[in-house]
Amino acid sequence: MSAQSSHERSEQAQESGTPANKRRRVGLACNACRMRKSRCDGQRPSCSPCVSLDFDCQYESSESATNIIVRKDYISDLESRMTAMESKLQRVDDVLRGHLLPCANNRQATMDSSAIAQSQRNESSHPPNRADIDQALVAGVEEPQDDDAATNGMAMVFADEHTSAFFGESSNINFTRLLLRAVATARQADIQVPGTKDHASFLYDSNVPSINHGRSQSKTPSMISAKISSTSLPEVAVMNRLIDTYFDTAGIVFPFLHEEATRKTYSECLENGFKRARRTWLGTLNMMFALTTMLDRENFPSAKKRFERGDLYYHRAVELCGELSKHVVSLEIVHYLLMVVMYCQGTQRSVQAWNIHGLLTRSAMALGLHSPVAGGNLEPIQAEHQRRTWVVIYCLDKVLSAAFGRPASVPDEYVVDRQPSAALFQTSSMTESGADIPGDFLVVSFELYQVMSKSLREQYSATVQKHIDLDNLKTLQTSVELRKSLRMWAANLPSYLGLCESHPRILAENSRLNRLRVILSLRYHNLSILVHRPLLSITIGHLFRKDDDAINNPPYFIQLAMAEAEECVQSAETTINIAHAVISADSTSKNNLGAWYFTLYYVFTASLVISARLLWTQHESLHLDLAAIEHSRKLLKKAEQVFQHLDSDNSLVLSCWKYIYELSIMCQYHGGINTQDPISQVQLTETAAWPNIWADPVSMPDSFLTMPPDANDIEAYQLFAKEMFDPSTFEINPYVY
Repeated sequence: MSAQSSHERSEQAQESGTPANKRRRVGLACNACRMRKSRCDGQRPSCSPCVSLDFDCQYESSESATNIIVRKDYISDLESRMTAMESKLQRVDDVLRGHLLPCANNRQATMDSSAIAQSQRNESSHPPNRADIDQALVAGVEEPQDDDAATNGMAMVFADEHTSAFFGESSNINFTRLLLRAVATARQADIQVPGTKDHASFLYDSNVPSINHGRSQSKTPSMISAKISSTSLPEVAVMNRLIDTYFDTAGIVFPFLHEEATRKTYSECLENGFKRARRTWLGTLNMMFALTTMLDRENFPSAKKRFERGDLYYHRAVELCGELSKHVVSLEIVHYLLMVVMYCQGTQRSVQAWNIHGLLTRSAMALGLHSPVAGGNLEPIQAEHQRRTWVVIYCLDKVLSAAFGRPASVPDEYVVDRQPSAALFQTSSMTESGADIPGDFLVVSFELYQVMSKSLREQYSATVQKHIDLDNLKTLQTSVELRKSLRMWAANLPSYLGLCESHPRILAENSRLNRLRVILSLRYHNLSILVHRPLLSITIGHLFRKDDDAINNPPYFIQLAMAEAEECVQSAETTINIAHAVISADSTSKNNLGAWYFTLYYVFTASLVISARLLWTQHESLHLDLAAIEHSRKLLKKAEQVFQHLDSDNSLVLSCWKYIYELSIMCQYHGGINTQDPISQVQLTETAAWPNIWADPVSMPDSFLTMPPDANDIEAYQLFAKEMFDPSTFEINPYVY
C-alpha cells in the first residue's frame, strides 16, 4: 500500500514539474527485446534498441495474444503510402490510355491478366514437371500488352511510335482508297474530296498513311526465357506428327527442304538424345513445328490456341537463331529465315515478314544461291536443293511485292538458269509414273510468278508509283499481252495439275493432287485480278469524277478499258466460287484450300473487286442492272460464308469480313435509282434486308458474334480503321437504307 502511494506521489510530482518522457505501452515487442527483457519502443521495421545494437529486429505475435495494439501513426503512414501509390498508378494508367489503342473489352482483359498473374505466381512456387512443361507453358503464355509503353525503374513511359508505311499501286490498300473516294464523290458530300479534280489525281492520292506501332506485334514472352530452355522439345510422338504434317502440307507447296535428308538427321538426333544437334538445325526444326502448328486446325480447332502453341516454337527458334542469323551465312540459316517469313505472313506480323524477307534475300545472295557458278562443284542433289530454295524465295518475293505494293528484292535477272528440276528428288508424293508432284508444282509456280513479276514491272512500274498518263492504249495492250501469257501458262500445265474451276468433283474430293490444283487455280485468278485491276481502276476513276461531259461521252480507250475490266470481275467471281465450293464440301483443315491465310488473302482481294463492281453497276450514267447488283450481292454472301468457316476463333478473319461488309454497304449508295419507280423500290427493299451483323446477331455464327474486332490483327485493317476512310464517307450512315 505504501509502495503504491509513493508511486502515485512520484507521478504527481512529475506532472507538476518539468514534463518527462512518459512511458508508452507497446502492444507487441520485438523478439530481441523480449528475449533481453528490455523496453521496446515498437518502431517498424526496426526498433531503436535493435538499431543501436545492430540486432535483427523481428516481430512475431504469440499464439496467446488475443489483442494486438497497432499504433495510429503506423496506420496513417500506410494509408498515405497507399494513396500516393494509387495516385501514381492512376497517372500512369491515364498516360497509357491516351497512347494505347482502345480495348474491345477492358473488363475481360483485366480479369484475364489477373488470372494469368495468379497462374504465374502459382507456377513459380510449383515448377512444372518435365513431362508437362509444354502444356503448362502454352496455357500460361500470354504476350504483354505493350513493351514500349511499360514503366521501368525510372518511372519512364515511352510514347507510341509512328511511322509512315508506303503501299503502292498493286496493294489492296491503294485500290480500297480509290473505292472510298469514289463513294465519297457519289454521295456528293459537301466536303471537298482530295484527288477527284482530274483522272490522274483521283487514282494517285497519297499512299503513305501513318501507322501506329504503339502495340508491338511481336514480343517475346518473358515466361519463355524464365521457365523453359530454348533447346526444349515436345514429346517424340508430337514431333513425329508435326514432321509428317509439315511434309504433307507446307512441304509440298514449298518443297525447299529435302524430306529424306531431314528425316535422316532427325532420326540421328533421336538416337543420341539431341545431344549433338546443330543450333541452326534445331532452330529450323522449331520453325517447322511453328509453321505446322499454325496450319493444324485438326488438333487445334481454335486459332487462338494454335497461335499460342505456334508462338512457343517460334520464340524457341528465335532464341536459337535470331541473333545468329545476322552473323552467320549458311543454308540452314536461309531455311530458318524462309520459314520465319512464311510464319509471319499468317500471324499478324506483316511488318516483320517484309523486314525479315530483306534479311533472307541478302543471306541467300551471300551464300550464292542466285548464281549458277556458286553451286557448280556441288553434288546434283545439293545443287537442286539450293535451286529450289532460291526459287521459293523468288516466289515469296513477288507475293510480298504485290501485297505491299513495294519494289521486289530479287530481280528477274537473278533467276536465269535457276529453274528447278523435278527429276532429282525422291519423295513420298511421287506418282506411279515417277513424276515428282512437289517438284512439278514448284516449276509451274515459278513460271506463274515470273508472269506476276512482269505485271509488277510493266503495269505497276515495279510499284515505284510513277505518275503516268493512263489515258493511252499502252495500259490496255499490256493487260492483253499478260492475259495471253496467263492463258498460255494454263494451257501448258501438266494434265494432273490443270486448273479446276470447271470441275466441282475435284473441288470436293480431298487429296494432295486436288489440293495443289485448287491452290494453282486460286493463284492463277489472283494474278488475273492483278493484271486487269488497272483497267478496273481506270473505269472507276473515270465514272466517279466531276466532269459530267466526259462521263456521258467516254473516249474509245475508256470503253475498251470497261470491256477488259470484266476479266478482273470474272476472276474475282471464280475465286469466290472455288473457295465457297471447297469449304461447303469440307470445312476442316483437310480440305483442298491449303493454308488458310493465303485463302483469306485471295478471297479478300476478290471481295474488293466485287464491291467495285457493285459500285460500278449503280452509277447514275448507266442503266441500272438489278440482276448484276443481285449477283454481286450473292457473291459477297458466298464470301461471307467462306470467312465464317475458314477458321474458328480467328479475329484476323473476322476483321477482314467486317471490313468487306462495311465497304459493300457503302458501295450500295443507290446513286441513280428513282425512288418513285416501283422496281427501284423493290431494289431498295432488298438492299435494306441485307443482313446487319450488329443489328441482327442471329445471322452470324457464335464465333463471329462473341469475338471482339481486333484492329491490330493485320496492318491493313488498322489502316482501314484510321487514315483509309475519308471523313465524308461517314456523313451518311450506311445502315439506314
